[in-house]
Amino acid sequence: MSGLLFVSQAVLESWTEHGKVDFQGDLMTLRSGEGQGRSYVLGPAVRFMEVLGTDRDPNALLGKVKTDAQLRALGAEQLGDSVVLGELAYEVEPGFVAELALQEAMAVQRSQAGANAAGAKSSAPDGNIVLATGQPPAVLPARQEDQGAHAPLPRELEEKREEAEALARFLLENLSRSR
Repeated sequence: MSGLLFVSQAVLESWTEHGKVDFQGDLMTLRSGEGQGRSYVLGPAVRFMEVLGTDRDPNALLGKVKTDAQLRALGAEQLGDSVVLGELAYEVEPGFVAELALQEAMAVQRSQAGANAAGAKSSAPDGNIVLATGQPPAVLPARQEDQGAHAPLPRELEEKREEAEALARFLLENLSRSR
């Protein structure tokens, strides 16, 4: 899930009210900024904000984002702004995970096919999800294993990183204007 962004329901509603995005089903298209015209697939997700009734978080979920499928796999149930997992209830922030649309991702892969050496395979995505609530970062955070000296990213990952940065810049521009 490399380069995914969590967009809260409130932020998404603000962008819609101000005409900054268009929707067709679960496909969000940016109408302004550097990423104008880019499309992202949205999937329902929640961000864990607080454990209700205790200070302990034995599931280590606070601050994390989980999709509906991940919640089901955990055996958790979402009830409005809460998620119940076993005997614990969590307050969550409803929203969506945004990922570059399949059509655009496929176009990126096609453009790489000609440039890559024969037989080269794409890397599997990592599990980072960047929050697009409040002040999103201008650049996706590096994975821990990328902190030291390393070779340049493969072209496919570099293009995905650039796409994520463009979406983050769009978020920064539009969050500051919508408040």
